[in-house]
Amino acid sequence: MGDRYCPVDGAPYLEWWQQQFDAPAETLRACSFWQRGRFSIWVAAAGVDPGELAPVDGVGIPFLRTGREVWKPTSVAVIEFGLHAKRNVVDLDRDETSCFLDREVIEFAEDDPRRTLPNRGFVIARYHGLPVGCGLWRRGTLGSSVPKGRRLADVDAPIRN
Repeated sequence: MGDRYCPVDGAPYLEWWQQQFDAPAETLRACSFWQRGRFSIWVAAAGVDPGELAPVDGVGIPFLRTGREVWKPTSVAVIEFGLHAKRNVVDLDRDETSCFLDREVIEFAEDDPRRTLPNRGFVIARYHGLPVGCGLWRRGTLGSSVPKGRRLADVDAPIRN
């Protein structure tokens, strides 16, 4: 497959997203799914055909990495499609969000009710109800999967491109 994008059946990825995050079924219904390389799934508007476009680096947005035992959603996908998720979500306060966006590990106290998340897996981190990125939850700690280029040292700082 190399650098080419090949259309793929989106059903397994839709099902995974719904099961993982208890998101509404219609969240991704109007999208097309594309594979680039062996393990990278991208999502785009339903009518996109990369063959009709000038050479591009990406078709839509990167959605999912499938190369390991556990699939990993991208932070871009979490931000774009994670608003209505009801499962595997952790709400952060301002200081925790700053740490998360600066790629620091957040440790939750033993008595913190958020520790009821599963023992291990990828979760959606939110601030004021809005998704800010994907994190890896490990028995009461949250590791940030926010890409280095999207790091923010301050929650109130403008987003850098």
